[in-house]
Amino acid sequence: MNIILDHWHLLLPLLLGALAVWWLMPVGYQRPRIVGALAGIGALVVLADILTPKSLAAEAAVETVLFYVFALGAIGSAALMVTSSNPVYGALWFALTTLSVCGLFVLQDAPFLAASTIVVYAGAIIVTFLFVIMLAQQAGATNYDGRSRHPVGATFMAFILLGTMLYGLQLAGKDVERIGKNGPSATMSRVTGTRSELTVPKVVDGNAAPVGTLHGLGRALFGDYLFAVEMAGTLLLVASIGAIAMAPRRAQGTL
Repeated sequence: MNIILDHWHLLLPLLLGALAVWWLMPVGYQRPRIVGALAGIGALVVLADILTPKSLAAEAAVETVLFYVFALGAIGSAALMVTSSNPVYGALWFALTTLSVCGLFVLQDAPFLAASTIVVYAGAIIVTFLFVIMLAQQAGATNYDGRSRHPVGATFMAFILLGTMLYGLQLAGKDVERIGKNGPSATMSRVTGTRSELTVPKVVDGNAAPVGTLHGLGRALFGDYLFAVEMAGTLLLVASIGAIAMAPRRAQGTL
């Protein structure tokens, strides 16, 4: 009980967010979506006010703005993904969620992880998901897409998990330091407990691609494995054309 009283300000965004997600879930009949939209916007505004540091340096303001743009995009797209009754729209919202998360990865100095996530999730998985939708649902939308199985239970469990995470952030009582902001050598020295002035051996082969960088990945994909990459791209293109040809024709303006 004391935990709830000490952190009562976290309950408002959680309750508003849970109300928004529950209201927007498909239930078999039309609800005014403006109610869920207003509740969701209110939850995001209150949550941003709680988590935003009270004082920001001028050079950190731009990074903070970009963080909130990507974070709000990821949260909003994820909410629209789970509340969409059309699986095609759900796949598109999932792609937008993935791109927003990749933007957060870039802000954390992890461009390789962002590029890998885009290639794997926003590329292969979304294309595969759309193939399944186009080929499996020949008669259009099915009945189980228009109604959520357990909307109350799913919303409750999701926001219990979110509340636990928010409580952990508040319990820490300090800002999370961005990994790698002082450079990779300083980060490694803090993790391993060694000095930052490490002697890095020189590369013997001057033409060797650097390991663990986007340059090395691109050189390996489009240099050593160019034929395999082109073959994979050709197969995906042929599969896309085949799926479009096999999918049933529907009325214009519908998915």
